[in-house]
Amino acid sequence: MKFKAKIASLKRLIARQQKERQKLVEQEARARKKWLAMFDKQNSDVDKLATIKVHGTLKERKLQQKVLGFAKKSVQMTETGRNKIRDKIKVLEEKLIQLGLELARLSEQQNSEVDVNNEIVTQVFALNGVVVRAAADLGDCLKRHVFPRLISDGKLCSQVSFYSADGLRRVIAMVNTMTIVRGDLANLAQAEIEKFFAKFQATDMDPNTKALFGLTKQILIEKTNFKVGPDLYRFLGMELDEGVFPELSLAQRYLRQSIRSEKTNSYIRIYERNSTTEKWSPVPQS
Repeated sequence: MKFKAKIASLKRLIARQQKERQKLVEQEARARKKWLAMFDKQNSDVDKLATIKVHGTLKERKLQQKVLGFAKKSVQMTETGRNKIRDKIKVLEEKLIQLGLELARLSEQQNSEVDVNNEIVTQVFALNGVVVRAAADLGDCLKRHVFPRLISDGKLCSQVSFYSADGLRRVIAMVNTMTIVRGDLANLAQAEIEKFFAKFQATDMDPNTKALFGLTKQILIEKTNFKVGPDLYRFLGMELDEGVFPELSLAQRYLRQSIRSEKTNSYIRIYERNSTTEKWSPVPQS
């Protein structure tokens, strides 16, 4: 913006100088035309004086005065008129050249700054996109592969660790509390569970289906907002056949999308070491 204002101001100054120069050019043209008219009259007077036949007359003396006075008038018209105007034009033209060079310099600086700013914006947006996609991928990975591993004997563990095959990298996932944060998805999940209820309530169920039926009753506790029930994590950790239990499979999908850790900053920690005999060192995550 600083270059934009300077360039605009400089262009206005150049426009004013060009307008002033045009006025001087027109003045110089009028002065030159006036001198040429006087020069033509001088030639005419010289011709008349050369062809006069009667000498000593008043007419001859006036013609002689005009012819002899031409040089003085010519100097006055050129030095005090036309030449001064030409000097002013020259000064203005030199100034316009300097202003033009300054405008070119500022324009080049502005273009360079625009390119730099554009590159900064492009890189920041691109890197931010990478961060957002990586965060989404990480969240999806944790929901799909970590949540089920946090369940042990139907209870939610406080943390679970994962190690690389060479023993040099470790991921610790921690969950303190989980909550339903999207009521719309919880509503959709509950609707699917109710479809499951309606489908089996009036029929005889085998023991496995009956156990699943009982489990679904403890998934959600609905008050003002949906709250986590005691069997939610067991339900999320189950492998449900979509063809056999389409309603519950869809409900499971909705619920996975609707939950998150309340403490996302401490949700996961990453460590590494150079050898299995060394201590673990935390890996920066932001």
